[in-house]
Amino acid sequence: MTLIQTIQRRPPVTTPDTTLRSAAKEMASHRSTLLPVVARGKLVGTLSALDITARSVGGGLDPDRRTVRAVMRPDPPTCRPEDAVSAVREQMRALRQSVLPVIEANGELIGLVDLFDIEAAGDAGRVAGPEPEMVKRVRGEAH
Repeated sequence: MTLIQTIQRRPPVTTPDTTLRSAAKEMASHRSTLLPVVARGKLVGTLSALDITARSVGGGLDPDRRTVRAVMRPDPPTCRPEDAVSAVREQMRALRQSVLPVIEANGELIGLVDLFDIEAAGDAGRVAGPEPEMVKRVRGEAH
């Protein structure tokens, strides 16, 4: 089973120039612990709840004046839609990450995948039936 079947499409995102307070509000409104940071359609970093609390508020930065760029993690670990679920599970375990951005080869953000999605996919894959055509196209198997 490939990752394309499990990803969360169109996740909430932020930009490097968004204030930390605005990003925190976005995170809270979507009950998310991680926001992809996107510039010109490409993933340029991630912002986690820990980044906001420990690196900004805990570091004495004013969340109304400082931007995401000040505390985001540039070049975050990512995965690709054609990756096998089992490989992504191992990557998450090795990195001790519970959420990974899913990107195309050109750096465009497709979505997010979290450990709950991965674990659910392991069960669903046994009873889900045939793979959708989109999955076959991503792997280059359909015409």
